[in-house]
Amino acid sequence: MDSQRRRLVLAALASVSASRFAGAQDAAPALPIEEVPYVQTPPRVVRRMLQMAEIKSSDVLWDLGSGDGRIVIAAATEFGARAVGYEIDPALIRESRARAQRAGVASRTKFLEKDLFSLAFAEPSVVTLYLLPEFNMKLRPMLLAQMRPGTRVVSHEWDMGDWQPDETLVVRSPEKPYGTNREHKMMLWVIPAPVAGRWRIETAMPHPANGLTIELTQRIQILDPTPDRGETPWAHLRGTSLAIGWNEVSTRWALRGQIAGGQWRGELQRVGQWANSSINRLSVPFVAKRA
Repeated sequence: MDSQRRRLVLAALASVSASRFAGAQDAAPALPIEEVPYVQTPPRVVRRMLQMAEIKSSDVLWDLGSGDGRIVIAAATEFGARAVGYEIDPALIRESRARAQRAGVASRTKFLEKDLFSLAFAEPSVVTLYLLPEFNMKLRPMLLAQMRPGTRVVSHEWDMGDWQPDETLVVRSPEKPYGTNREHKMMLWVIPAPVAGRWRIETAMPHPANGLTIELTQRIQILDPTPDRGETPWAHLRGTSLAIGWNEVSTRWALRGQIAGGQWRGELQRVGQWANSSINRLSVPFVAKRA
């Protein structure tokens, strides 16, 4: 399949699939299809994308629009992961399977011709994309709703609208054959845990934060915390890792922990100029449940 026909197929699929998610998310304005050529991801960008995802042998990677299979094969050969590539071009699927066979990873890889919008994203722990921006925006609600908290999404070049990436990496590329900026941009998102609600803190020993309640409102991974006393100047959510700052009078604390099983468990630490005293250096375990 040549590049022009590939672009027309992508445009048709986007048009057919758009109605499924019309009420779920406003999509960014579509770029003219002719202005987005099919370009292979350079090998060094492939490796950087996989490194950003911190991929390991226990991961299952899905590459959406897998082309000649280079990301899938690299995930299997260099990191020992199991990987699946989804591609609309049968010729590229055949080429990918042959490349995987030659690389000795045919048993750890699959290449399938399938409509991306028919996929269920509960299985992969890592998803990589190099798609048109309108595709990213239509996939976005599926990724957020179906992938498990803490799983990762890495995109080459195109973002996810107002879903801000957790990490961004730019690599200079003077030889890049298109675009005004001779660089490659990679973005990482970690699927956030749902943490909205009212949380009550309980500490393992007497502590000013014992019995504290914090109301969290959530917009993807952006949080707005409201405590029942004191103030919460900051909050940070990355996957299942939740951290909130809490100030009472002139004393500052940080609650850092993991969301699992409907609970938030971690440690509460004093921060500031006296945090290194023998007493305040100790971490106080806490557990929080929705009130």
